[in-house]
Amino acid sequence: MGIQKANGWELFWLLMGQMSIVMAGALAVPFTAALIWQDTEAWLFVLPAVFAYVLGKKMIEFGASEERGRQLTMKEGVFFMSFVWIFMGLIGLMPYAISGLFPSFAAAFFEAVSSLTTTGLSCLPFDRIGLPRALLLWHGIMSWLGGLTFVVIMVTVLPQVSGCFGLTLSARQSIFFSPVWNKMAQSARQGTTVYAVLTLLSALVYYLAGLNPFESLLRAMVTISSSGGTSAYAFIYYDNPALELAAFTTMLISSLSLLLLWRAWKMKQPLLLWADTEIRHFLLVVLASGALLGGHLYYQGVYDFVESMRYGYFQAMSFISTNGFVAAPFWLWPSFDHYVLFLLVFVGGCIGSATGGLKIMRLLVLLRLSWAELRRTLHPRMVISLKIDGLPVPDKIVGRILSFFFLYMLVYAIFALLLSLSGISIVQALGLASGCLTSTGASAAIFGVDSLHILPDWAKLVCSLLMVIGRVEIFSFLVLLDMGRRSLQKRW
Repeated sequence: MGIQKANGWELFWLLMGQMSIVMAGALAVPFTAALIWQDTEAWLFVLPAVFAYVLGKKMIEFGASEERGRQLTMKEGVFFMSFVWIFMGLIGLMPYAISGLFPSFAAAFFEAVSSLTTTGLSCLPFDRIGLPRALLLWHGIMSWLGGLTFVVIMVTVLPQVSGCFGLTLSARQSIFFSPVWNKMAQSARQGTTVYAVLTLLSALVYYLAGLNPFESLLRAMVTISSSGGTSAYAFIYYDNPALELAAFTTMLISSLSLLLLWRAWKMKQPLLLWADTEIRHFLLVVLASGALLGGHLYYQGVYDFVESMRYGYFQAMSFISTNGFVAAPFWLWPSFDHYVLFLLVFVGGCIGSATGGLKIMRLLVLLRLSWAELRRTLHPRMVISLKIDGLPVPDKIVGRILSFFFLYMLVYAIFALLLSLSGISIVQALGLASGCLTSTGASAAIFGVDSLHILPDWAKLVCSLLMVIGRVEIFSFLVLLDMGRRSLQKRW
């Protein structure tokens, strides 16, 4: 009966149902913590948790269990990747809406989506650290869960929808991507295991750096998920080099491919990470950008040499990892440093991590392609093969990466133009759009946008949509629009 009702959408409902159950379990954590703390906010999570659990059970029943052995179709994958963030956001906003701290549905939805997409932006009229402990914990849990969801989707659903968009370039040696449910579940378990272990290690490092257990765990969740922002998790309030070093180390590790970390861990060969071209170039970009920022800050007399290097490297790592943590008032730095930080948010970390941005591997392919075309122009008869790690890159993947880059920048330009209609300057709109698209909310602070409570509700919804588009890797959203267009054409 379930198969007839689902009509080819069994795995979609199954995936959505499981995510709803996961959200119900996540809501139980701040509820339990609030009871232990004897906070009155515990009741905020009861009805959302019950709703998410009941809805999840119904969705799982709708997805026939007999069909779990078949492959995930592209249509199912596209709909899941596009709607799971909105679905999780609608559940996640419920405690915010019930609390009465947010003036409208748009504001609560924005706050939930910002957490789930690990953007770190806020539309509260006050610093997020002023939230009740239970809601602050809920924000951290949603950020952690959003980062995990992104990683799991990347190693399970994304390969079926988009042919990996370069993911296979950094993982083809060790990972077999399969759209079959059982194989997807195995890949999801691997990614979740590495993600959870890194979170616990990060919490331990923060604890050793001087934070209490609750703050250590909360900060570890937002760091590993590439969340953060300029408010509640700012390091500027501590002025603690040991704590900044702990954050720098965690951000660096979280920016690497979890698939390759799993492989190195399983084979007990950590040097395999250094053998990867993407990781080597990522480390090179971090070293170069940190030195560039630190050197310029010292040259301009902003800090002494030690502090220039300290803050330059921290902020370079913070922006390229798309965490957006703050250890120094970078919005007061010279314009040159603003521009460097602004470019770093588009670079992002490695493919297979929870970071946003274009990713190092894709940029590396684009740079090598440009160099190859230049050589081909100078030597028309020369046969040039684009290679990564000594292996040729298929033309199909190169074409997808070129399309991805063009669409990424096109979406960025269109949404920046839309946001400029909300009353902010075009420069602020560019910074805000880059923050939403790359999941680096701190990029908006470069241009003086700290909180979005002054924006109209429609602009908050536009920002929420842009954050979701950035997390679904552009193509699945565009494929969904194309499916809708084709459906309307058939009806008319």
